[in-house]
Amino acid sequence: MKLEIQLDQLNEKYVNAAADLVMSAYIEEKTAIPFLPYEEEQLYFLRKLIKNLFNNGTGIVAVRSEELIGFIAGFEVEELFGKYKGIYSPLYGHGGKKEYRGILYQELYMHVAEKWVKNACFTHALTFFAHDTETIDLWFWQGFGLRCVDSICESKKIPGNNPSNIIIKKANELDIPALANIHRQHNMYYRNSPIFMPRINEDPVQDLTDWLKKVNHHLWAAYQDEKPLGYMRIQPNAETFVSEHKDIMNITGAYVMESERKAGIGTMLLGAIQEWLLKNGYTLCGVDFESINITGSRFWNKHFIPYTYSVVRRIDERIST
Repeated sequence: MKLEIQLDQLNEKYVNAAADLVMSAYIEEKTAIPFLPYEEEQLYFLRKLIKNLFNNGTGIVAVRSEELIGFIAGFEVEELFGKYKGIYSPLYGHGGKKEYRGILYQELYMHVAEKWVKNACFTHALTFFAHDTETIDLWFWQGFGLRCVDSICESKKIPGNNPSNIIIKKANELDIPALANIHRQHNMYYRNSPIFMPRINEDPVQDLTDWLKKVNHHLWAAYQDEKPLGYMRIQPNAETFVSEHKDIMNITGAYVMESERKAGIGTMLLGAIQEWLLKNGYTLCGVDFESINITGSRFWNKHFIPYTYSVVRRIDERIST
């Protein structure tokens, strides 16, 4: 099917219509996950995000009979999953009318990818809603592969057989020096196969201390005979506009020593966080993780439901020579 459209540059006059397209896709996702939050204020928040993207990003829009029916835009990243420039299109960085979405995305990506590659942006990444099966298939056929997942669950008590010799404690700044080795191991873990994510070898005490000092940042640790075995941390913001909602706290780091992973420590840590969320009025809990983190994916998928996938395409930079 050939869709008669006009392609245009990003322009603030399209912001409201673009936000409506993104919100429409969000409502579709909400039919699959009914407890996803929804308030009118989210639309205003989306408009601000998209306005900033249109002013500072790069992309194109599709117009039919003077109506915006689709768009794709992203921010330029100096080094994206490698040493070359790339483009990241966030969850609010693209949209299309449902009846045209498949063919629209193909047409839009074909034109915008040419623009991006001419500007030496060889890695393309984007985030979309997890239950939009047509979109999943489309990006797969465009050469993209899964990289990251955003998931969510309702806050709830998590039953478990908690070993009596393992203590879960909400940590403060005085506890951080004892957690330094755990944090260092967590950082180095991502270098392993099949993840292969190089991480900066930072000062673990300073890094955790700086993080914990931020507003509404909280950390729990598991101990056996006063020896730390693992930790888990939460904060109010994460990777998507959904994670910014006032009812959500987000898990942004978790690690259990490899020798202790069969003891249920991760579940105990998550259970302690869920109890805290319930006591403090947070009805939802989010987490983002790499799909290529096999151990992490298995754990999070037991307790959370994916609502976004982030996919990546790496283009052979020799095309520019």
